[in-house]
Amino acid sequence: MRKRKIPGIGARIVKSGAGVLICMLIYFLRGNEGMPFYSALAVLWCMRQYTRESVNMAVQRTIGTFIGAAYGLAVLLGIQCFEHVNVMAVYCICSLMIIPIIYTTVLLDKKNASFFSCVVFLSITITHSFDTNPFVFVLNRVLDTFIGIFVGLALNFVNPLRKRDNDTLFISGIDAVLVSRFDTMIPYNKVELNRLLSEGVKFTVSTIRTPASLLTHMSGVNLTLPVIVMDGAALYDIQSNRYLETEILSAELSAEAEKIISENGYHCFVNTILDNTLIIYYGDFTNETEEKLFNGLRKSPYRNYTEKKYRTSHSEVLYLMVIDTDERIEILKKILCEKNIAARTRITITSSAEYPGCTYLKIYSENTSKRNMTEKLKKYVDAEKTVTFGSVEGEYDIFIDDDGGSSAVKTLKRLYEGRMNPLTFSRF
Repeated sequence: MRKRKIPGIGARIVKSGAGVLICMLIYFLRGNEGMPFYSALAVLWCMRQYTRESVNMAVQRTIGTFIGAAYGLAVLLGIQCFEHVNVMAVYCICSLMIIPIIYTTVLLDKKNASFFSCVVFLSITITHSFDTNPFVFVLNRVLDTFIGIFVGLALNFVNPLRKRDNDTLFISGIDAVLVSRFDTMIPYNKVELNRLLSEGVKFTVSTIRTPASLLTHMSGVNLTLPVIVMDGAALYDIQSNRYLETEILSAELSAEAEKIISENGYHCFVNTILDNTLIIYYGDFTNETEEKLFNGLRKSPYRNYTEKKYRTSHSEVLYLMVIDTDERIEILKKILCEKNIAARTRITITSSAEYPGCTYLKIYSENTSKRNMTEKLKKYVDAEKTVTFGSVEGEYDIFIDDDGGSSAVKTLKRLYEGRMNPLTFSRF
């Protein structure tokens, strides 16, 4: 049974509580003038995960308040023109006024403010239609809202007064680091990564996955820098959907390895680049696992599978991939060593989490490595220093061992905000 991880209390929750408390204190400092309830509503609405969202919500709330208050004041003044007014008639008028209020937001191209306009209007007219001085309440209603907006924005902009490390390039693995073995990312990681990225942290990821798989597992994270994919075989720019750098397996070595694989009763997927597009060539399958793999991945819009008979000589091979049982992969590895393929390429063996009892064997150019691609990435982002996070002890600057928990992101946060010396990393 999967153990559920209980999330901690985040900064947004704490700030929300603090915001409401501040609104109440301001109410008492004003001599109990106004309604702190409306200030609290405004501060909670403006309290968002990211500063940009908070500003957008504040703008919507401000526009909605002005529109609703203007219509509300007009209705109250109109009601005062009559000596005797039926309560039900007032309610009917208020209901009908919703139509011009919403239409006004449409004319002003501020549709997102329509809800706030209606709320402000109804709070003014329904509860204060028979007040002797409507101007006082309308003024207090607007002021209460602005107090909440100001408090919400102020708290969202509050950050520790520390110097951000905008010089270091932070590179993290994905599997068992940001994403669990169940291929899920906890909400905290998404929220904090996006916040740090919005503040300017130089952060990206490095993975054995293809861009398609990476984009699926990092969905919701606003990565801006190029990412290292396919175990260092390529540097991919998410923003432009382009491969900036690639390490190509020579045509001669690729052909020789493919022939050996085929002659010994195996099938391989040939991952190639053609006109900046990843094309995966396949042939006749030799086991059920690779057929399941193919049927599952071919549906992705980011992958392009093509039969080998349509393969063009212009395509450049990034790597060959074989998936088979653990025993058969061990046999194939020995054959490749005996045929002197292993000495001229880089061969990796990885157990399959999706298909128990099966293993992936991949053949890359001998120059393919995450370390080499990292050096190229540093030039693209103009970074002199790097800090890497990974789940393999000894291969990364910071070892993460919490299966996609919050350790990596919390460490990134402390490093970026200057609360941890990058020369004395904590180990998890």
